Amino acid sequence: MALGGKIRGLFSRKKRLDKVSIDELRKERIRLEQAEQRVSKEIDDLERRKQQLFAKGKDETSQRQQIALARKIKELDAGAQIKDRQLAMVSKQMRIVGGLMMIKENNELVKNLGVSSIISKMDLDELQSYVERATIEGQFQMERFAQILKTMETSEGLGMDTEEEADTLAIVAAMQEAKAAEAENPEAAVESGIKKVDEILHAKNKGGEESEKTV
Repeated sequence: MALGGKIRGLFSRKKRLDKVSIDELRKERIRLEQAEQRVSKEIDDLERRKQQLFAKGKDETSQRQQIALARKIKELDAGAQIKDRQLAMVSKQMRIVGGLMMIKENNELVKNLGVSSIISKMDLDELQSYVERATIEGQFQMERFAQILKTMETSEGLGMDTEEEADTLAIVAAMQEAKAAEAENPEAAVESGIKKVDEILHAKNKGGEESEKTV
């Protein structure tokens, strides 16, 4: 049966939604999770085969063979795209089942707890008005706290300005480049990466020195 077949069967005319138990929904979710894992594994396998063919084509001296390998890579990629769509379909069904589980669990909770005796004695209009006022006041206080905290961090040098953020992201990029170059020469990759980090960190000081020389 197709992936969508069983979930449709779960809610067929013979069984109303209110008659479907939480246990049945949990079992369906487990089945969908297993399907998700299987399709994800198939996608990983296709991507691995694409990489293997690319590596083989990189070392191939015959252009004819490279073209053949490139076509095979395209075939594998098309298969991976189909699997991606299957994965998206499974994900949507999992969200549906998860939402139904939440509804069923909420209904059970309401049925078991009922309405609090204190709440039932309150004026609901007054209660709503009180909650709204308290919410607005709470938001106002949180905004004030956030502003005070921001001021304190800035005054103590704890905040990260735009320039520092750019330096941080540049260092992260250097780390990723070093990881990519690690396969060829691990020691050289690290050495080159550290050199780039030093250049990033010292660029601001170097610019200041040059501007002083021109004065």
